[in-house]
Amino acid sequence: MNILCKKFRHTLKCPLLLVLSSIILFEWLEYSFTPLLYWSKISADYSSQDDVKLLIVGDPQLLGYHYSPPGLLGMICCWDADRYVRKTFVKAYNYVNPDIVIFLGDNLDEGEIASDDDFLSYFHRFRHVFKEVDFNRALIVPGDNDIGGEGSIPQPFFEKRFNKYFRDDVFTRYQFLEFVKVNYITHSNRYHFAPNVSESNFRIILSHIPLTPSYSSFVSRVVPYVKPHIILSAHDHKSQHIVAERKTGVIIRTSHMTDVTSCSFNISDFNIHEITVPTCSYRMGTLKMGYGALKISKSGEVSYNVLWLPSRFRQLIIHLFVLIIVSVYLLIHFSKCCMRQSNGGSYFQLYNQNRYFNPSNV
Repeated sequence: MNILCKKFRHTLKCPLLLVLSSIILFEWLEYSFTPLLYWSKISADYSSQDDVKLLIVGDPQLLGYHYSPPGLLGMICCWDADRYVRKTFVKAYNYVNPDIVIFLGDNLDEGEIASDDDFLSYFHRFRHVFKEVDFNRALIVPGDNDIGGEGSIPQPFFEKRFNKYFRDDVFTRYQFLEFVKVNYITHSNRYHFAPNVSESNFRIILSHIPLTPSYSSFVSRVVPYVKPHIILSAHDHKSQHIVAERKTGVIIRTSHMTDVTSCSFNISDFNIHEITVPTCSYRMGTLKMGYGALKISKSGEVSYNVLWLPSRFRQLIIHLFVLIIVSVYLLIHFSKCCMRQSNGGSYFQLYNQNRYFNPSNV
């Protein structure tokens, strides 16, 4: 039996090494080298201190308790999703070193159906996942998963509850930038609180839902009043850059940035540039996740980069594949060891019987 145990311990070395290698590679090294391999092109762009740097977070949608699987599986799903967003956000935050962090809605996955106690729990999780952020300077807009509006009519109570925890500010000025929150979900006219844009400043609309693709009656009222130079939005879980005429709202160009990491342009009084930021959560059913990094200079030069993230589904599939290989390997070797032990025991029993067998006794 001791020989069997020694052989089995020796057999464990290779599988354990394979599992350990998989964990180190996909849970540490890939995240550590992603900024160096895929974000290195923008490092030099963020050296000037005269520019304003924005880190944009789209649709983190921290999972809730209602739609997640029950029991331990649900806890693991929430933990892994939070951990992925947390880990990638820290990398993006440290890399960009932003002046302001912007959250473009759908911050929670079940905000519109959560009880007050659950919403408070989700809020604390949100603050923990993004704990590097100075929330006194962060800009946060609600999404349909925060206050309703996609599958149900948005209720004023949910909007008030969201504003209670995430701050209710329509207009914010930072250096030469002016930010105006626009709520397309409720068609709120609170954007009227924004003062007239200063000639020396640039105005940015923050909206969860993209505005220029629809240019509805609501958008046709908002744009002439706010007079934005840039619109930042999310919701669609994809990255794109839309250029539209300021007066008519007619789209001039749409660039899907699935395979492109950056774009640049100059702010003008004739066009509106809308940047749609991808989701940063792998649970949204999209293959490409990322954060937006926006640099705006006082002269009107704009540089936008998508900080693409590692595929968590790919990592999980590889982990599962490794576990299957290890399980099959151990099962085969354990079965062989048991068969050898059984056959060896039968042989020694037969040998001993023949050794002490005396024909004269027959």
